[in-house]
Amino acid sequence: MSSVDEVGPSTEFTEGSLEETSASSDADYWMMVDRNTGVFTREDQERIRNTVVAQAGVGGNSDIIITLAQMGFRRFRIADPDVFELSNFNRQLGADLRTLGMNKALVIAQAVMRIDGHAEVVVYPDGVTMENVEDFVTGADIIVDGIDIAVMEERKALYDIARQQGLPVFSSPAPGFGAALGVFDPVRSPSFTEFFGPIPKERDTPEWHDFVMNFGLQFIGQRIAGLDIDIAQRRRMEGRSPAIAPGCRTNSALVSTAIIGWMFNRGKIPLAPTTMHVDFMNGKIVRTGPRKRWLMKKVIARKLKASSE
Repeated sequence: MSSVDEVGPSTEFTEGSLEETSASSDADYWMMVDRNTGVFTREDQERIRNTVVAQAGVGGNSDIIITLAQMGFRRFRIADPDVFELSNFNRQLGADLRTLGMNKALVIAQAVMRIDGHAEVVVYPDGVTMENVEDFVTGADIIVDGIDIAVMEERKALYDIARQQGLPVFSSPAPGFGAALGVFDPVRSPSFTEFFGPIPKERDTPEWHDFVMNFGLQFIGQRIAGLDIDIAQRRRMEGRSPAIAPGCRTNSALVSTAIIGWMFNRGKIPLAPTTMHVDFMNGKIVRTGPRKRWLMKKVIARKLKASSE
C-alpha cells in the first residue's frame, strides 16, 4: 500500500482510498516505464526507481514531482504548508475546483499515487520549518527547492543541511515565458550565503526587499520578454509576483533533465555559480556567470530608479 501520510482535515484523501488502477506490481512498473527504454538502461531505471526526491514547495513547482513520477521515480518527500486558492488556477497543475482549500502537498501526493499506486510518498503539510528541515533532508538523495520566495531562513537551512549531507539542490524560478535553473552541487558549487549573500536580519526593510528581488535575479542574465519590471517589483513586494503557466511547464522540464544529468553525469547542465535561463519568447537560452549577473542587476536597478523619479 502507499506510504502517504494521512494528515490534516483539509482533504478527503486517506491511505488506501485510491483505486490501484496504475502501476502497482513490479511487472506493471516496467510496463509503465517501457517507453523510457533507449533513454535509460534497466540499471539506470532501477537507480531512478530507488532515488528519494525531497521537494519543498509544490505550487508552481508541482509539475516537477509529477514529471518525475511519470519518469519512474517513486520515492518522494513533499512539503508545502499552503492550500490551493483561485489565484493558483492560472498556472499550478494541482489547482482546480475539486482541490480548492486543500493542502497542496497532499493534493500532489494524491496525483503521484494515481500515476504509481506503489509510490512511497511522505507528506509534510506544515511545509519545511526550522524544526523539521533536518528530518526532511536526511535520507533523501535529491533536494528540489520550490519554496516561496519570501521564505529565506528555512531555504538557507535546506541548502546548508543538504550541503552538509553531500546532496545536490535544484532550483528553478519561472519568470515570464520560461524558467531559470540553478544546480547546487554540494562540493563544486558555492554555499547558499556565498551565492546569494547574507540574509538581512530584519524584514520589511529596503535591504530585505533588495535581497528577495536579487534572489531571483541570481539565476537570470537576460531581459525577460513580456515582463514589466516596474509592475513585477510592486507585485513582488505585495507577495504576488507575476507567474504564468508556460513558466511552470518549463521548470519541470529543466529540473527533471538536470536531475538526470547530475545523477548519471550526462550532458552539459551547468552547476552554480553558473546558471541557465530559458526564455521562449526571446528565443534564447543563456548561461549566466557572476559578471553577467552583476551587469543585469545594475541595468534593472537603474531602470527601477528612473521609473520612481
